[in-house]
Amino acid sequence: MHQRTRNLRHTTSVITIGGLLFGYDTGVINGALPFMSSRSQLNLNATGQGLVSGILILGAALGSMFTGKVSALYGRHRVVQWIASLFILANVFCALAPNEFIFIIFRFVLGIAVGAASEVIPVYLSEISPINARGMVVTRNDFKIVLGQFFAYAVNAIIGGTFSNIMWIWRVMLVMASLPAAILLLEDRSVPESPIWLWKNGYFKRAKLVMQRYLQPKEAKQEVEELQTDDDSVTPAQTWRNVLFSSNIKILLIGVGLAIAQQITGVNAIMYYGTLMLEKTGLTRSSSLYGNIIIGLVSVLSVGISVRIVGRFKRRHLLLAGLIGSSVILAALSLVTRLLTGLGLVITVLAFITLFLICQQGLISPLTWLILSELFPIDIRDVGMSFSTFFVWMADFAVSFIYPILMSALGLSAVFRIFAGCGVLCLIFVYLVVPETKNRTMVTSNQVNNQTESIQALK
Repeated sequence: MHQRTRNLRHTTSVITIGGLLFGYDTGVINGALPFMSSRSQLNLNATGQGLVSGILILGAALGSMFTGKVSALYGRHRVVQWIASLFILANVFCALAPNEFIFIIFRFVLGIAVGAASEVIPVYLSEISPINARGMVVTRNDFKIVLGQFFAYAVNAIIGGTFSNIMWIWRVMLVMASLPAAILLLEDRSVPESPIWLWKNGYFKRAKLVMQRYLQPKEAKQEVEELQTDDDSVTPAQTWRNVLFSSNIKILLIGVGLAIAQQITGVNAIMYYGTLMLEKTGLTRSSSLYGNIIIGLVSVLSVGISVRIVGRFKRRHLLLAGLIGSSVILAALSLVTRLLTGLGLVITVLAFITLFLICQQGLISPLTWLILSELFPIDIRDVGMSFSTFFVWMADFAVSFIYPILMSALGLSAVFRIFAGCGVLCLIFVYLVVPETKNRTMVTSNQVNNQTESIQALK
């Protein structure tokens, strides 16, 4: 194995620990809630449960909004170190929280760390990797996210099942996320700053040295030539106002549309409320808890396969295939939950949810983050990623908030039908306006706008 490949694998393994933390902290609340809600602990009512679950998502939306600007000023690498420190502190204080109010405050702070990680890590990975390996590298972060969720489900099931009579065991579930955060903080010192950020800020020699660690000489030369042709590559990052009131608004709206499309097909309704959803089919609570492990395992395997295939095919084609598959499966779920009962319903729902997660976690989610990481030109990348990631989290919050309400008012079949309809709308959006980003170099705004305007000619 060449040294450049070893360097890339090491850097990717270290940085994507942030994705692992992202996944664990969004998934752990599922199993911790029953213990936290007891009278001897935080004594949460239904409103309190919804608040402690959803407050992280609102924090993530805030974190994603300002992280692009902060990383543009101080560097991707330094921001990752700050995020790791914030993960440690927030998880420890959440685990030690004496009451609901204190817990909510630090859960919100933890959300800021999650949102910041969701914005800066795909950007860093896309800027550090060779063009032909970018798809595989960036989607490794998605693999770590679902791996973190799987770990959370497994830890919840094992610890919660073994110590079911110890109500404060939820504190152990939460504090365990501090361990990978500490590893990220220590190991992050062994990876360099993004070469694109270094170049944009005038550190040309350092940028070239970093490129040589990861890119072949021909690739490094091509990257430098592309950067040199951009007259604005060493200017400060664009402001929100400059991007919103310019021709770049078109590419920004595409990013926002992709962000919303990833969420409104309902994947996090399954990831956050899987236990409740499976109980509706007739499973016991204990069986539903272990059913969540199956959901997490399928997600991990799906993204693992995705890492291997995304570099071989066009991004748009894979995303369209995922949306077609998920929409058909959701429509089928709507039908079977209306017609079947008993064991047949349980088996069929689990089978269809598995197929849905293969489409969502194997194609839609990783392709969304990959396209977003490649979509925006250098001069608006920080603003574009922050804006798009903000809408990922706001759409996530909307789905997680409205799902229990829809379930109560309409039932499981109608909810699946609504998600299927949203999938069809997303399919139309991607087909009509989303450009292909495979093999795209770090181009300028004008080049991206030209590619976007000519999308119809490329079909």
